[in-house]
Amino acid sequence: MIKSKFILFICLMSVFIIVQVSFATPIFQIQLIYTVEQGDALINLAHKFDVTIDQIREANNLKENEFIKVGDKLIIPQNYEIPEQTQDKFSFYTKRDELSEYKLDLNQEYKVKIEKKKNKKRFDLSGLKTLNYYIKRGDNLYDLAKEFNTSISVLKELNDLDNNMIRLGDQIKLPINNLTPKEVLYHTISNREFELLARLIYGEARGEPYVGQVAVGAVILNRVIGSYFPNNITDVIYQPRQFSPVANGQINLRPNRTAYQAARAALRGEDPTRGAQYFYNPRTAKHQWWFKTRKVLVQIGNHVFMQ
Repeated sequence: MIKSKFILFICLMSVFIIVQVSFATPIFQIQLIYTVEQGDALINLAHKFDVTIDQIREANNLKENEFIKVGDKLIIPQNYEIPEQTQDKFSFYTKRDELSEYKLDLNQEYKVKIEKKKNKKRFDLSGLKTLNYYIKRGDNLYDLAKEFNTSISVLKELNDLDNNMIRLGDQIKLPINNLTPKEVLYHTISNREFELLARLIYGEARGEPYVGQVAVGAVILNRVIGSYFPNNITDVIYQPRQFSPVANGQINLRPNRTAYQAARAALRGEDPTRGAQYFYNPRTAKHQWWFKTRKVLVQIGNHVFMQ
């Protein structure tokens, strides 16, 4: 009987303990490390961290008559209690072994293949007209994109470039869809054609004002891009019975600096003639009756420019 009561007592105590543990509020003990500063004292620290002086002494093995010094590192014991209503918000972290399915041996070589991701084409280049261009000193993609009225991204995709680096002498493709016909001429003209244009300007208009010399160059270019004349500078200039310097040999004279400047200005799009394809000097021209059948656009110096 006594033995049975003892066993019953043990069982009741076990149930009581389990119930107490099940409903107990978790308490975590946290240790803070505090570095002693000038003016600190144990009583101030105890008040600051809501602990007793004895707790600080015990945590740091400090004797009753031992003082703290600036720079000492003290353990400040802290108890943190989690309220019952927030217990479900806390869980223990278990590190996931993401490489558990892979096994690699030490001191072994493994070959891997890294596929280069190819960027999808962002622009439709199917209808793009281009010209071949050789990189000159000082060229860069920014200036070329600006000059050809396009973007750096289009130039990079058109030439399969991974970055903005271009080298002297490289040949690249440049789009001409956004250029005027004269701008295309400017970028495609050969050195021989440029020299020939300057010689024609010098032979026809070296006594005229600068704007008049640009106007003569503009007439040549207007014929090249027109539909009733040859489509290149050489054939336009040497077309029979069109320009007196070709007939009298002055086309072979060496141009001066002004003639070169006028040729360059005309190629860059300057056109004081408003699109004229003909011009003549009323004081020296023969067969003036024919010129009078054309529409006069402007007179510059001694030359009358017509369409």
